Amino acid sequence: MYLNQLEYFAATIEAGSFLAASKKVYVTAPAIERAVHLLENELGVELFEPAGRSYRPTLLGKKLYEPVVEAIAYINRIYDIAHEHSADSLEDAEFNLVMASFPFRCGWLAPALFDQFTQEHPNIDLKILSSSNGACLEAMRSGMFDAAVVIGPIYEGDLRSRRLFSFPLRVAISKSHNFASKAYGHLSLRTIAQYPIARPIDIGTCYKVVARAFDEAQVLPNFVDVRAGDEPRFLQDGGIIFVADHSSIRQIAPDSVIKDIAPRERIVLPVCYVERPNETSALSERLAAYLATFGERMRKLQSRGLGIDPIK
Repeated sequence: MYLNQLEYFAATIEAGSFLAASKKVYVTAPAIERAVHLLENELGVELFEPAGRSYRPTLLGKKLYEPVVEAIAYINRIYDIAHEHSADSLEDAEFNLVMASFPFRCGWLAPALFDQFTQEHPNIDLKILSSSNGACLEAMRSGMFDAAVVIGPIYEGDLRSRRLFSFPLRVAISKSHNFASKAYGHLSLRTIAQYPIARPIDIGTCYKVVARAFDEAQVLPNFVDVRAGDEPRFLQDGGIIFVADHSSIRQIAPDSVIKDIAPRERIVLPVCYVERPNETSALSERLAAYLATFGERMRKLQSRGLGIDPIK
């Protein structure tokens, strides 16, 4: 039994299907289904049963959900304790980290995420540089940095990425927009495709993820290139912008209304930690564990329907 099997089982229960779970954990639906079937074979039980073209949890599957979630938490705690132990023995060291920094409409990460880490480890000289997603990856490929925090997984032989957490995209509209009314709850991709949509600036990952979501919904979006700083006017003219669930949107577009995407079409961007497998150190492991713990707090806030702020 592997941790990922338990995580994929829990994600499928929470999301309602293998396909929905794949968007939640950023793993393909067939991979999740295989992992769950292997778990069923090992336990000798059925956790899901066919329901038309999809699957639904069996009574036993529903009964096992809470124990599995608890088991995942305990296993993660074991990793945390191990990482804390390794961190206790860390000597003075210098570590160079590059972080993806995006305009507000595609997500937002900042060095302030590591304030608590630097307070707990004053002997560690943690140098953090913010850059675009593409520049972060190029810096890692060239060996300029020890690790990177980027949007999206990396599949390269000399680099390894691990998913830390993910955040859902929402949409910002003007308060005068037709959809601003409380009568409109979740917005479907087909509905918003009728209006101009700001093309995500990060075309390497964010744009591809958003475009794929429209493609899966069999909808052709009306993407428009919007320069940084022109977002307020774009919103006033009836445009729609994909944004992260972060307070900075209020500072840049205070007159906007934030709406959720329909659950079945939810668009999620994964945040990943990138390093070189042959150069992994105790410090690198500690940093990854620190971010993963932060991601777990975000997941709990999401499950409770609360807002998420990567700085808090």
